[in-house]
Amino acid sequence: MRVVDFIVKFLKQKKINDIFMLTGYGAMYLNDAVKLAGIKYYATRNEATAPSMASAYARIKNKVGVACVTAGPGATNALPGLAEAYVDSSPIVILSGQVDYKQTTHSTNSKTIRSFGTAEINIIPIVKPLTKFAEIIKKPADVKYILEKAFYTATNGRKGPVWIDIPLDVQRAKINEKKLIGYKPENITRNIFNIKIRRDLKKLYNLFEKSKKPILILGHGVKQSDKVREIKKIVSILKIPVIFTRFTNDLIPHNKKFIYGISGIKATKFSKIIMNNADLAISFGCRFSPQFVGHDFQALKNAKVISVDIDKDELNKKGQKIDFSLNYDLKDFIPFFLQYFSRKKLKKFKGWNNDCENFKKKNAFTISKLKRTKKNKKMDLYYFMDRLGKNSSKNNILVTDAGSNYYVGGQVWNFERGQKEVSSYTNAAMGLSIPLSIGAAVASPKANVLAVTGDGSLELNIQELKTISHNKFNIKLFVINNGGYVSMHNWADTFFKGRRVDNPVDTGDGTLNLKNVAKAFDMEHRLISSTSNLDQILKKINRSKKPIFVEVLTDNKQIIYDAYKDY
Repeated sequence: MRVVDFIVKFLKQKKINDIFMLTGYGAMYLNDAVKLAGIKYYATRNEATAPSMASAYARIKNKVGVACVTAGPGATNALPGLAEAYVDSSPIVILSGQVDYKQTTHSTNSKTIRSFGTAEINIIPIVKPLTKFAEIIKKPADVKYILEKAFYTATNGRKGPVWIDIPLDVQRAKINEKKLIGYKPENITRNIFNIKIRRDLKKLYNLFEKSKKPILILGHGVKQSDKVREIKKIVSILKIPVIFTRFTNDLIPHNKKFIYGISGIKATKFSKIIMNNADLAISFGCRFSPQFVGHDFQALKNAKVISVDIDKDELNKKGQKIDFSLNYDLKDFIPFFLQYFSRKKLKKFKGWNNDCENFKKKNAFTISKLKRTKKNKKMDLYYFMDRLGKNSSKNNILVTDAGSNYYVGGQVWNFERGQKEVSSYTNAAMGLSIPLSIGAAVASPKANVLAVTGDGSLELNIQELKTISHNKFNIKLFVINNGGYVSMHNWADTFFKGRRVDNPVDTGDGTLNLKNVAKAFDMEHRLISSTSNLDQILKKINRSKKPIFVEVLTDNKQIIYDAYKDY
């Protein structure tokens, strides 16, 4: 069989039935093998979006996502999506085509030769800082070893992207599958591990029993551990306030007891107050970003912090002070924690829980007051995002990207019906809602994807609107028309006395004719220009099974609330 036929057979054995790719000469044998194998391929309009689609797919499915790109510019175009997957710890595999190995820069062993073959670049040293594993297949017989190592590396430890570069001569080479050598990961000594974890749990339990105001922080590592069911049991056993990071905002409905939702600078004031008053914080899989604990790292200033994290460097970095660091994979740690604490008679925190409920009542968002702004009567984005959430159901997936919609969605969506969310969490990257929504739609065909983006962000990946309409994905794309770049305008007005770089004179910023955009990409256009009958309009849009481009007119003086400021 050809090397490429072995690769696609391997993918199917891993239950990879979908792939995101843009065809090209450098990957032509790979492309052919994908088609012959019957793997469903989704043709992107730009390689930059393929890894992002694979990333959303991986998060929804909780499995590996795969993207395939061609050589040279095809590979370098994929770098933005690769970076996104890397910082968000998405387990994706990128297969890149390459010229014949004898024409590669890699084969010269030179650090000064810039390019050798046609449309060729030495992609491996470029992607290594953004991957957990990156390798070029120089010999056809190495294909099984490299594939197995790549998949293992992507899904074990802290998850993340891997990259395999495959020259054309290797792609078409014939191999004997029975003679291929596989990859065997190192064994872990479980006995030593079991003794250590029980000792650490005892110390953790003692700190918990001495505490008067404990909280539980649930970060992205919880989702990646695939132990959400066990986490829900832990919440019911501990009976203490639970705080989410932006990654885990959809983990448990916010109307459940002890759940206080997202915390951070662009979150809720009551969650910040809870963190400020806590005397103990037990954190699972949270990296304590400045956005979460404040730029001065003072959100947990009165608390002893216990952090369980798979990444030792995250536990040792400067920033949030950690009093008790536990370097474990939550996949292993959470079952032990649940078993240990289930057998203990735990202290009750009735007074502390009552205090937190009062913090929430006194500092909750009052959406009804945001229905219209007083000056220009334009719709407030908080009101729109709140109604979008209230009129959604369990089969909805919310997708957001950079700017206002990202912040506001995180603040007002409570996921009370078990909805899910996919976003550009770490980068908050402009234009990511469109490719992320496509990845989510492929991963969950029965879901109704509610993607929200800005009129400025729309332009960055506008070409993928055709991917949506061509595949008839059940995606409702809400484009917030507020005159363009409101988040950046707010920064300029606050810090630089209104001096804006992105103004119509200098950069031609402003909003495209969105109705014409929708028409150009064969999408139905709807306009929401006011709050009148908003609930009925949203319900009707949600009932539709076809892709719809929804233009939403909102206030161009929108204020984004900051939990660290008074209004």
